[in-house]
Amino acid sequence: MKKHVISVLLVTVLAGTAAAQNLRMLELRGGHFNPKDAKSGMILGGTYGISFDERVSLGFGLDIFHKGYKKESTVATEVSESGVVENTVTRTLEYSTTLVPLSLNLDIRLPFEPPFCFYIGGSLAFEMLFNSENNYEEDIKEKRFYSGFGWMARAGVEYAIGRRSALILEAFYNNCRVSSDAKKKEGLPVWKEVDMSGLGFRAGVRLDFY
Repeated sequence: MKKHVISVLLVTVLAGTAAAQNLRMLELRGGHFNPKDAKSGMILGGTYGISFDERVSLGFGLDIFHKGYKKESTVATEVSESGVVENTVTRTLEYSTTLVPLSLNLDIRLPFEPPFCFYIGGSLAFEMLFNSENNYEEDIKEKRFYSGFGWMARAGVEYAIGRRSALILEAFYNNCRVSSDAKKKEGLPVWKEVDMSGLGFRAGVRLDFY
């Protein structure tokens, strides 16, 4: 756990150093992510850092992936004399899955015909997974926390809408296995693991400023 904390602090310091330079950049984005061991859902996030020049940028990224589910059923229906239909609904199950990747991102722009610009990027990430389940029928309530390191790769296109602003559209791949409850059983190391690797697509806006 100590190594995880040190790594997160290192990423934060590097991103803070980059942001202290002259030309800064901010990306805000949202889209859809489909991890291997969880249901697909919405992902929102952003990146803040420095543009070294018109080609290379470095930034600190924060994303939030969330997927929730509720199992409900209608157990009774009544119709009043005025014709209003009233349903009695019960909830038997609900769960929530939230992934929070903290990343150090490097992007490289590739020359193309204005106002378009292609780019590729890569990230080193520390990812945290929060999972909660509530089974009302069996009266079971559980919360789990997982963490781990991974990497991301992405490629996309920018459409310039101003001197220092652009719309972005990208595809990305997240590679990460998060784990928890590391212990020994019969002398062997044992832990629980969730594979959050998968493809995603997102769109957003990029702003460069001093």
